[in-house]
Amino acid sequence: MVPSDTATRTGWIPEPRVQVSHGRDERRQTTRVIVVGGQRIIRHTIDVFLAGRGVDVGRPLGTEAELAQLLHNDPDSCDVIVLILSGPAPLGMFRRIHNTLAQSGRILPLVVLSEQANRGQVHTALRMGAKAFVNLDADPDELIRAIKMAAINRAYLAPDAAELLVNDVSTAIDGHGSRLPKSELSRREIEVVQLLCEGLSSKEIARQLHISPKTVENHRYNTYRKCEVGSIAALMRYAIQHGLISM
Repeated sequence: MVPSDTATRTGWIPEPRVQVSHGRDERRQTTRVIVVGGQRIIRHTIDVFLAGRGVDVGRPLGTEAELAQLLHNDPDSCDVIVLILSGPAPLGMFRRIHNTLAQSGRILPLVVLSEQANRGQVHTALRMGAKAFVNLDADPDELIRAIKMAAINRAYLAPDAAELLVNDVSTAIDGHGSRLPKSELSRREIEVVQLLCEGLSSKEIARQLHISPKTVENHRYNTYRKCEVGSIAALMRYAIQHGLISM
């Protein structure tokens, strides 16, 4: 088969869409991508774009509940998730999708597509398990490259995100500039910070994360200490500055 002009431009050569049927059991020989999150027009536009580039895409989904239902009905329904981060607490969506995948028992590579590529979002998304990070203002071909790399379990950063990390490394080496984000926050501590900034009480956070209120308080104490803050207002300022939440 001769590659199309699109495949030549992007480096994405879709696998043949051959189906091998064994009664009810059908095995895809393609890498299927599901677009999740974001506003409806945006996710459907991205879905159409990917399909036009030869990517095998499933029905785009708006929420983690829809993803959970899809994985419950058909655990092998997708291989890569493109997660659109937007809204006032973008990484909250990431956390919920991560929890949904953990509950389903599936380990799927996540390609984060974000409205902004600030260092806090990039650092946090990678720490929380994202395989690739692309900002919405990037060249569309960057998303194709990110999906291709995530599909073979390799990391990928679009140029803007990569530049942030390179600048951080350079700053750390020469000792100048502002401090780097607090990379020692654990995944659970990041979750607690995000939920605190959403206005949840310790009891509400405990119920949502399935941990005890005392454990939540311990995480709160540790995040205050690590972030060098003394109040929820200061913690919210820190979270905004480092991309854990956005305004």
